[in-house]
Amino acid sequence: MDLFSDLDEIEFLFISIFLLSIIFGALARKTDFCPLGGVADVVHSGNTGRLSMYFFAIGVALFGVTILEALQLISADETRPPYRMSQFRWPAYLIGGVFFGIGMTLCRGCGMKSILNLGGGNLKTLVSIAAMGSAAVLMLYVEGFFNNYFLSWVLPVSPNLDDYGIAQQDLGTISSSWLGIDVSTMRIVIGLLVSSILFYFVWSSKDFLARKDNIIGGFAVGILIVLAFYISGGPIGELANEASDFSDMPQNGMGTQSYTFIRPMGDLLYITSNPEWYVLTFGLVAFLGVGVGSILVSVLTRRFHLVWFSSVRELLRYAIGGTMVGIGGILGMGCTLGQGVAGVSTLSLGSFVDLFALLLGAYVGIRIQKNFMLDHQVPKAD
Repeated sequence: MDLFSDLDEIEFLFISIFLLSIIFGALARKTDFCPLGGVADVVHSGNTGRLSMYFFAIGVALFGVTILEALQLISADETRPPYRMSQFRWPAYLIGGVFFGIGMTLCRGCGMKSILNLGGGNLKTLVSIAAMGSAAVLMLYVEGFFNNYFLSWVLPVSPNLDDYGIAQQDLGTISSSWLGIDVSTMRIVIGLLVSSILFYFVWSSKDFLARKDNIIGGFAVGILIVLAFYISGGPIGELANEASDFSDMPQNGMGTQSYTFIRPMGDLLYITSNPEWYVLTFGLVAFLGVGVGSILVSVLTRRFHLVWFSSVRELLRYAIGGTMVGIGGILGMGCTLGQGVAGVSTLSLGSFVDLFALLLGAYVGIRIQKNFMLDHQVPKAD
């Protein structure tokens, strides 16, 4: 307690999310939580266990965020990234999602899975993580690149819902404008309804119930997404935000947010190449904590095995896939966790579109690679 009492508000925020992220990494690694693996399981043998685990996490996160907002413990109206922004960038969600989905099949994992695999000794992911980070740096920090090559064609065809009297793009706000019912009421109704539907279908899957790690992993990831929102947007986050606002050097990357992995990779790479531009953010601390958690559980369960490429062709595939994941993740404003779970939990319409595109891209990527299943194993039932 004396150690924590000496921390300032921002340091306490970072320590809190770091410790939570160690738990995230350990549980995700232990339970083989992997959205791509879930899609591959279905394609490989029709096994719906891990894909149901992913949707269970989405349902838990959606239920949790709905309750937190109903109790006014947090607000997801202004998040990082801005899931509920009024501009509905449907081309970015669709193209970015599909690009991301295909890319993660090439490098055998999304941002989350890559850091989990690295924690297990898979050194191949160093290449994919470096490629994801490099692409994110290109999109975020190279002046004019994102605007000239992406936003220049995305924005002209992206409607601003505010022009139609709809302040935000979450399903609660959209339905409220149609039905004339209070926004907070509609968010509660839709949040509970959608999460209940997800729970019904997930618990109807025999494959899901046949493996207890599916239940543990899905619940753990979902609740940790919610806790990250609460840490960053609740009392701890509010105190840290106030401290940052009154500081001579305001802290970067503050605000209500949860787990997302592509931008933190870009931040990490940018900091590494520009040490004079040192900055620590909530997302970067969370990303590093997940890696530590994965290493710990891999060592303790004797699942730490060093792995390297078998050919130059495989290395290039990982590099290309990682680049696609980085570009798609920034364009679509998130990854399988950032948009697929955290974003959907805010009822953002764009997040639902991006989730669909991610899964579609993953399916297409698996189908067009004849050798994909050579690397794949379906987890055994208990």
